[in-house]
Amino acid sequence: MSPKTDLVIKFLHVISWIIFIGLCIQTGTLIFNYAFIQFHIFEVKYLYLILDLSELFTQNEIYFGMLFSLAIGITALKAYTFFLITQIFEHLKLDKPFSIEISNLISKISYYIFSVGILGTIAHRFNQQLAKRGYPVENAWEYWNDYSAFLMMAAVVFVIAQIFKKGMELQSENELTV
Repeated sequence: MSPKTDLVIKFLHVISWIIFIGLCIQTGTLIFNYAFIQFHIFEVKYLYLILDLSELFTQNEIYFGMLFSLAIGITALKAYTFFLITQIFEHLKLDKPFSIEISNLISKISYYIFSVGILGTIAHRFNQQLAKRGYPVENAWEYWNDYSAFLMMAAVVFVIAQIFKKGMELQSENELTV
């Protein structure tokens, strides 16, 4: 492996960790904000609201809980997906790139990305229905506005996972014939 390739892989590994940590912070913030709003621990004006649905909370607590839960679920799944990506970089060996660990991780990533897309679709439709009914949910779209990209990405990553499985078979056949 060339030094340039090694440097790029290390850089991508660090970037993946940074994104994972950022998504964990975002998920934790959403969870704490939900709990603090739901159980009236602090007044809403004192909270760091990255998702401000306080007006929806005063109008309908059930819809508030459902929408907030979808946002928490989506960000948690994104965070776990990036954790799996960091695991790929830890198991990656470019002299024998096709390993069972990498193949399993890529398959898991495709399933989690698909889950983000499905939850995003559900949240998007639910958000549209609430907006049609006049509920103040216009600032919530940013958590699932990329759902279609995640569905497409899941398909691409699934194909890559299948290619990796075939690569593993070919690599093991080559080892047997040598």
